[in-house]
Amino acid sequence: MTIDWDTVRCFIEVAEKRSLMGAATALGMSNATLGRKIDALEAAVGLQLILRGPGGITLTEEGGEMLVLAKAGGNHLFQMERLAFSLKSDRRALPIRISATEIMVSAILAPNLPKLWAQHPGLAVDLIMSTELADLNRREADIAIRLARPQNDGLIARRLPEITSGLYAAKEYLQGRSPTDLSLRDEKLVGLNDKFGDIPELRWMTEHGLQQSQCAQTSSVYALLEMAKSGAAIAMLPDFLARRHGLMAIAAPPTPPRKPWVVFHRDNRRNPQIKAVGAWITQSCRDSFGAD
Repeated sequence: MTIDWDTVRCFIEVAEKRSLMGAATALGMSNATLGRKIDALEAAVGLQLILRGPGGITLTEEGGEMLVLAKAGGNHLFQMERLAFSLKSDRRALPIRISATEIMVSAILAPNLPKLWAQHPGLAVDLIMSTELADLNRREADIAIRLARPQNDGLIARRLPEITSGLYAAKEYLQGRSPTDLSLRDEKLVGLNDKFGDIPELRWMTEHGLQQSQCAQTSSVYALLEMAKSGAAIAMLPDFLARRHGLMAIAAPPTPPRKPWVVFHRDNRRNPQIKAVGAWITQSCRDSFGAD
């Protein structure tokens, strides 16, 4: 019986995604190719590991037991890959993977790439937009930027400058009215939805009795920005982003700041490329937010 790591990796992905299509997308292969790999693994071990159904993939009892061992072995292999990456002296061909939110990627990191390349011209990056903490153990990312400090002894987290926010609108929305003399409950407000859970922005709206004034919600900060720029409504936006687009600040009770963290695996703490990118991220945030 011969089992190769690539086939086991496919099995782990299918078991975690509970979907052949989802796993195939994550692995960058076709459904047919992935299906053949799972069939080959089942033939190699002589057991049925998964059940395919209209609701997705379920594991057989044997599949569940095999998954435990597969993930344990997989973690060791991922550790070898991560350690090899950190020990290599020439990584010019390998981009540093940075997992961050939409605003971090598009409004902060992307515009500041010239500053990174001015200091490190041979350094490549892969900017991944994600709201979930990438698995740094598996090198899904080398650096992650998140709005909460992860609780994992294997990770190093460093605080970034705060992201302050406020309510903003375009002149077209105000139509000559003073932005300091509005009754917010009588205005049209737009804000984030609950896709990200019970976030501070939602709690603020509830605490100030403004949830009934919201005429639209979205999971995209850029969508909120466009709503405000169009004159459709008042939006809660990061201060730096609203100022960049010439929106007017609306008088309101203080809104909650967000406290981002830059996170990387402890194995990479001496990696010069990781250190360079981490310093660039910190400076990019300071420059964007106007922080000292």
